[in-house]
Amino acid sequence: MAPAAAATLVTPTHSVAAAGWRMARRGPALPAPACVSPAAASHVPQSASASTYVATTSSAGGVGCAAGKCRLAHATPLALGRTLSQAQPPLRSPQPGAPRRRPSTTASPTATTVGALPEFVDALAASPYRDYYVLTGAAIGAVVWVKLFDYLAANGTLEQKLSRKLVHTTTGPIFVVTWALFSANPMARVLAAVVPMLNFMRLFAVGTGLLSDPGLVNSVSRSGDRTELLKGPLFYVVTLVAATVLCWRDNPAGLIAVSMMCGGDGLADIVGRRLGRGNPLPYNTQKSVAGSVAMLVGGYGMAYGLISLFCGLGFFTCYPPATLFGCLGAIAAAATVVESLPINKWVDDNVSVPVVAAALSLVLLPQPVEAAAGVVASAAAAVVPVAAAGVAVAAAAAGSISLSM
Repeated sequence: MAPAAAATLVTPTHSVAAAGWRMARRGPALPAPACVSPAAASHVPQSASASTYVATTSSAGGVGCAAGKCRLAHATPLALGRTLSQAQPPLRSPQPGAPRRRPSTTASPTATTVGALPEFVDALAASPYRDYYVLTGAAIGAVVWVKLFDYLAANGTLEQKLSRKLVHTTTGPIFVVTWALFSANPMARVLAAVVPMLNFMRLFAVGTGLLSDPGLVNSVSRSGDRTELLKGPLFYVVTLVAATVLCWRDNPAGLIAVSMMCGGDGLADIVGRRLGRGNPLPYNTQKSVAGSVAMLVGGYGMAYGLISLFCGLGFFTCYPPATLFGCLGAIAAAATVVESLPINKWVDDNVSVPVVAAALSLVLLPQPVEAAAGVVASAAAAVVPVAAAGVAVAAAAAGSISLSM
């Protein structure tokens, strides 16, 4: 009769790598397989049951596991029982009179949901309709976000001016973050630009009187006049369209332009109205030192955060910290000076600030290789949909003029 400690080398029916992460989720892991010498294989009968695959701790005459030659060992039932008793803690007998608990055979709903979430995300990412899903979600989210501030301004929770500036400060960066969800398809940027284009048409329709939306007028305009929607708010969404189509996520110029317009200009108004009394600028009494400092810090901080996010996700090469610090500081300072000048009667801040920021970004920051490859192609691809949108807006304007006459 063969000794009980003898073992033989066998080949497992399938490896853990082939089974994938699904197999790894099932139950506790068994002890690591040990290395068994081929010399010990001749002492075990070939009729041993296949169900006795265990990992023995014997190393007699075998090669060490450090050499990377581990195999599953085929042990006798006695060795199997001894190994399992070492691998698992002993069972405790229930107390006298204590109710017995039945083992649960159903999975927890929370565990099922968490386990299904990665599968859903993978399926969504691999879907050919991924960009359309993201477009739909971004469009609905934009409407819900603005409606939220409409409601807060209507019931008096937020002051009208504060509501307007919070919409101005937050809508742009939230939309920019959704760029990361789109696919690598060259037309993805055009689909992403549909979101601000829809807002453009909505602002144009309400501003010209084609549609009536008092909540939108109260949350976006300064004085409650619907014609104000055709000025700053309209230029705001035009800037988002231009940054999406021309720069996209592989060129930091678009991220910087949006950051200076939203995080800089938006925060300057909020802080300036509260802390700007008593410290006006010498060349423009309508602006304050506190607002300009907020413009500088807010624009710089938002630009640094968005650039770090997109380069961390691999959309373009990350800049050395010293280069990014110096260039962003110069761009934010220039945008702050432009915002403080008394020129908003002729040029809106939503035009002057992002244009200067984008131009300086192209000059001061070394442009990533990823950006140079697709600028011309993306601009050419965007000509047709943008031109079609312009024609539609022009037709709507002509219709509104004819109705008013």
